[in-house]
Amino acid sequence: MPLRHLLTTDDLSLDEIDLILKRAAEFLTPTGLVHKSLDTLAGKRFVLAFYEASTRTRLSFESAIERMGANCVLFTEAGSSVEKGESLDETIRTIEAMGFDAMILRHAINGTHSHIAGWTSMSVINAGEGTMAHPTQALLDASTIRERFDRVEGVKVVIIGDLLHSRVARSTASVLSRLGADVGWCAPESLAPVGEISRLRRFDDARHAMQWADVVFLLRIQRERIVSDHVPDIDEYRRQYAVTSSLAADHSSVVIMHPGPVNIGVELDEALLNVPQCLVHRQVTHGVAVRMAVLELICR
Repeated sequence: MPLRHLLTTDDLSLDEIDLILKRAAEFLTPTGLVHKSLDTLAGKRFVLAFYEASTRTRLSFESAIERMGANCVLFTEAGSSVEKGESLDETIRTIEAMGFDAMILRHAINGTHSHIAGWTSMSVINAGEGTMAHPTQALLDASTIRERFDRVEGVKVVIIGDLLHSRVARSTASVLSRLGADVGWCAPESLAPVGEISRLRRFDDARHAMQWADVVFLLRIQRERIVSDHVPDIDEYRRQYAVTSSLAADHSSVVIMHPGPVNIGVELDEALLNVPQCLVHRQVTHGVAVRMAVLELICR
């Protein structure tokens, strides 16, 4: 049965994940993306509905849609009828009535995507939901690791940072584990994960994590999602959980990844963004390629 929506990575079988990663690889060159636009999705109409701020995800979806020969319209909450009190459901019905084939949606409230997918005629692609899921980010992370190591199976990955509030951590840990990676985590107690991730291998600090890992996957502290008064002291956090220039130099074979945006000087030193072991910008390139592959799978 064809895949109609992408709400979480659990929607994808291992064969579908492999198909997406292989197709994405066809859109990549060693230093960027292939210089060829396709007409695979010519005539298709997409709306990007972003109820949260975004740079990488939104622009990469826009780029992917353009490269596939489709049309794209951006909807943002600011300046729309939402400011006049229009409900989410009514906004979606209005967009649906304009004849779009698919909606790429980012929303802060958990459960929003599955709710809308339950009744809309459009395909729904999750571009980030609350604290629960970010499936295309997980796929691009897997794609980046696969390119670097020529595999995902057996690669040791430690996720460091605010795992409690991170939708990326949940989705990426799930996909990498399903593909056979050995995944661990490292976080302050107040930002420790719950659920499946909490049962994975734990490390006390970034130094011990890097002694074990092939990849350190850093997360920022998501202050906009923290509802308690407890935010870690930044100096203390850096001492225990940051990847500094000196620590990275001591472990130069360990790959550094981050979904962005990076809080420079907190979880990562700025100079590290431009060293060979850092794949942060390469992840962005993989984001376009993976989203092209996802759109092709769902909407062709």
